[in-house]
Amino acid sequence: MLVSGELDLSVGMVYALTPFVMFFAAGAGLPVGLAVIVGLLAAGAVGLVNGVVTTVFGLPAFVTTLGTLFLVNGLTLTISGGFPVQPTASGTFTSLFGASPLAELGWAVLLALVLQFVLNKTRWGLHTIGTGGNPVGAAEVGIKVRLIKTGNFVLCAALGGFAGVLDAFRIGSIDPLAGGN
Repeated sequence: MLVSGELDLSVGMVYALTPFVMFFAAGAGLPVGLAVIVGLLAAGAVGLVNGVVTTVFGLPAFVTTLGTLFLVNGLTLTISGGFPVQPTASGTFTSLFGASPLAELGWAVLLALVLQFVLNKTRWGLHTIGTGGNPVGAAEVGIKVRLIKTGNFVLCAALGGFAGVLDAFRIGSIDPLAGGN
């Protein structure tokens, strides 16, 4: 987010919300893999709201994401009843998503390599750097600054949610107060 010139304060609470959405989706009968995707879509939706409010309405990202932080925190506490739960998956899936000691390290290295490539070698990454460095200049050369910033808000929230899912499987518990401010 910082490379695009914005700041997301709500990502810590998205980290707490996403595993709960995953848990309740799995409890509704969805397979665990699909429940993870539903949780990540919920995280992305939070990022989309942050991006649209910031770019379309012109509210500073600090204010937007601070408000979203409290909104998501309240939503997480409401749907969880304030109590932690345990993820229902087991076996290979949980090993792949954090129960194995090397799983989180593997995900971190993989994501760092992929996102470093995207940032340095793709049009999206170069536009992100241009937008963060000089938004007026980027807009003048034809970069869609609002789209780039909104997309980065979605990416930030989805990655925060993914970290929450990995941690939920690693710890074996989903805490409504995880993530924090």
